[in-house]
Amino acid sequence: MIVIVHLGDFLDLTGPVYNNEAAMQDPGGPTQEEMLDAFSPRPDVPWALVLLIVWCAVEATIFTVTLRPTMSELLADLTGFTVNPIALVLLLWIFLTIIIAGSYACIHVLKEAIAAKQIGNIVQMIVVQIAVAMFQVLFLYRELVDTFTPWLAQQGVTLGLASTLGLAFCAWLGVRGMTWYLFGRAGAPALIAVLNRPAGTYR
Repeated sequence: MIVIVHLGDFLDLTGPVYNNEAAMQDPGGPTQEEMLDAFSPRPDVPWALVLLIVWCAVEATIFTVTLRPTMSELLADLTGFTVNPIALVLLLWIFLTIIIAGSYACIHVLKEAIAAKQIGNIVQMIVVQIAVAMFQVLFLYRELVDTFTPWLAQQGVTLGLASTLGLAFCAWLGVRGMTWYLFGRAGAPALIAVLNRPAGTYR
């Protein structure tokens, strides 16, 4: 009795042993592109948001140290007694952190208004941004420039009011521009989205 076995039946080349790719690939599972996209880095969220918050805290710390003597003397003159330095530093740091973070939010809203060509919002945000810039230049960056005035005087450089304000504005513009293009333009939308999220909702 002769048994004839077809070679194609004996060697099933379409089975899972020889077709590893088809055996390992789940029809209902994610594709290779989806897996690569799932594990691909996303620098905008949350790292840009984290960097933005850290930068706002660092900048607020610098200006808190700079403004603390002036604010302590001013509050002592207004109230008639010495303010607790720890409470002053804490309140000043929180206030400056909010102001600095709000500056990035204003830039983002202005950018969106320009992209949408909304004239009313553009004018409104330009006015708000000018007010924010004036506040930061006059009360924050000017104080920072004043701390370098004695060192500049030793080098033979004397700064007047116009030159001090101009240098403070250049410092503000340089810091805002550098941090905005580095992580601010990606972190500001995430910050606004987190703050506008209704309470009790989680992703």
